[in-house]
Amino acid sequence: EKENYLWVTASGVRSLENTLAITKDVFAACSKHKISKVLIDVRALEGRLATGSSFSIPAQHFPKLRNRNIVTQAAVVDLKEFEHSYQFFENVAVKQGFKLRIFSNPDKAVFWLKK
Repeated sequence: EKENYLWVTASGVRSLENTLAITKDVFAACSKHKISKVLIDVRALEGRLATGSSFSIPAQHFPKLRNRNIVTQAAVVDLKEFEHSYQFFENVAVKQGFKLRIFSNPDKAVFWLKK
């Protein structure tokens, strides 16, 4: 727990199943700690998501998992080398009504969360 947000670090294999499990855990932690802003650091995850998963996670799965009152703002920190693919994930999430941004720099992610 940081100032007014929760900082989560994920590890393991980057897959549809693990991403959904991480998302459920994040929502549970935010609900437990009564914190609505979260930074999720996924730089330690191995591998890459398939393009289909990058679409289906925010478009089909996130709406089932979330309550707008639990997580109101989410910053994801990922490796710079994946920037071209995580912009697609971010765009789909935003179009679904999520306040989510993906960064390669944790300091910029924190700054955005504090705005």
